[in-house]
Amino acid sequence: MRPVRLAPWQWLVLLLLLYLVGAEALRLWLDLLWAERLAFLLAALGLWAFINGRFVFAYYHALLASARVRRLPLFSPKPKEHLLVLAPHPDDEVLAAAGLMRRVFGEGGRVSVVYLTSGDAFDLAAGSPMPSKEAMRRLALRRMVEAWRGLEALGLPRESAIFLGFPDRGLFQLFTTHYYLPYESPYTGLKAAIYPGVYRPGLPYTGKALEATLVELLKELKPTRVLLPSPLDAHRDHQATAYLGMQAAASLGLEGRLWYYIVHGGYQYPLPKGLHKGLPLYPPPRGRGLPWERFPLTPEEVDLKEKAIRAHRSQMRLLSRFLLAFVRQNELFSPLPVPAKEALAPEEEGWALLEGREVL
Repeated sequence: MRPVRLAPWQWLVLLLLLYLVGAEALRLWLDLLWAERLAFLLAALGLWAFINGRFVFAYYHALLASARVRRLPLFSPKPKEHLLVLAPHPDDEVLAAAGLMRRVFGEGGRVSVVYLTSGDAFDLAAGSPMPSKEAMRRLALRRMVEAWRGLEALGLPRESAIFLGFPDRGLFQLFTTHYYLPYESPYTGLKAAIYPGVYRPGLPYTGKALEATLVELLKELKPTRVLLPSPLDAHRDHQATAYLGMQAAASLGLEGRLWYYIVHGGYQYPLPKGLHKGLPLYPPPRGRGLPWERFPLTPEEVDLKEKAIRAHRSQMRLLSRFLLAFVRQNELFSPLPVPAKEALAPEEEGWALLEGREVL
């Protein structure tokens, strides 16, 4: 028999009923005064707030954020847009931009999604805390299929997906210590992209090879807009995707076509967890100071976004409340990767003030 779980409001009703019963019993027994009854009520409400404080805070935070989101300028895709989305892992593209991808494609534009990794380092999603390297490789193939299904849920063809097959949880190393020297994934044991269907089979796991591939794709696809993670995202793979993507675009003079999103936006972002289609998505704490623009979704687009996220079943099994928290009334994009320096507090980006001078 499954245990009964009460919603926060049900806890409140239950505690109020217990108060009424307890207060009347005490009144009849001790002839309590109203002031003492009030104290008993406050104690009961305090107990409820202690038990459900995180729910109260989450909804308060969401309501406060709603007012901020309504003041943000609107984001508008161009007619016949060719949108290119850089996704560090399968599912990032639908979390950040499922509604935008659906809108662009539905209005006659084109959408391409480049998956830098196939998500082959999430050990718990492979079925056990210590999976074998073969199990992690099988997970990669499964997540590639889930990516196809997520795009198909939005009405996009499978040809929209381009898999590069680089190492999950290894992109930051490729950008730093393994830009030239091949990297071996400790999760799969691979040193090169070998998954079936990847864009360039056999590419070594180096930052140079990954950046060159991104340059090649930008030349080939000729996107009018490129959507990629902000370097402020808390996940190292997302940071590396931002750095490599910006370098590739800059080498071609395409910096003006870059727009940014954040998935891992700070502790518990976004609140409240779970599915809340009637709430707005608010700017993440890690993106404070960015010039965010909101992209309102239609009810149909919201429903399709939920369907696309649910297609990533290996992730839903473990992270459903986090993933579904992105199914909101809008999506958020920024034309800048980091805030302008004057918008930052000195401690946020390592700046310090010394005798009126800024130093690193």
